[in-house]
Amino acid sequence: MVAGDHPFAAWTGSRLNKGLGVLGYADARYRITEQSDAGLPWHIPFTVNGLNIIALWAHQLTRDLRYVRVTHEIVDRHKDFLGQGRALLMGDFNSNTIWDRGHPDRNHSMLVEKLGKLGLCSAFHSQTRSAHGAEQTKTYFHTRNLRFGHHIDYAFVRESAKTSLEVGSPDEWLAHSDHMPLILDIAEA
Repeated sequence: MVAGDHPFAAWTGSRLNKGLGVLGYADARYRITEQSDAGLPWHIPFTVNGLNIIALWAHQLTRDLRYVRVTHEIVDRHKDFLGQGRALLMGDFNSNTIWDRGHPDRNHSMLVEKLGKLGLCSAFHSQTRSAHGAEQTKTYFHTRNLRFGHHIDYAFVRESAKTSLEVGSPDEWLAHSDHMPLILDIAEA
């Protein structure tokens, strides 16, 4: 990926048209600080002005290493990076507490607890004071059908961070994607 009109660009994926990309447009200090594991689909660890970020698209690698289990593995491998200073884990987690029974050894509730021990919480859930699994706002619509919506995209930030999170509206975004954008503002420390 070439930087072009943006000072930062990073990509990981299985093909040129299937993967995870991060573009940075702000005038900031961007740096790849940790190596991602190409065997874990897909994540990009980097920093922006001292904010440690992991962008994430969790999906299936094998029958045993899929969705929330992939995210557990990524968090385990980068726990020091996420556990120090300002941190953000954001993206398509492909998981929710409603599917915990399908992943009894490494489920979404366990992931929320693990991230909590690192001092990270879901910006959406903190802002709306809703429980995981009880979200009224959907971030994904299977086959772009409004009747098949789930909340599977998250931004986990330091609990003390001053944030504002907006979920894009299906009326505006569904024509472009089955996922609604998460628009996160984090106040400078």
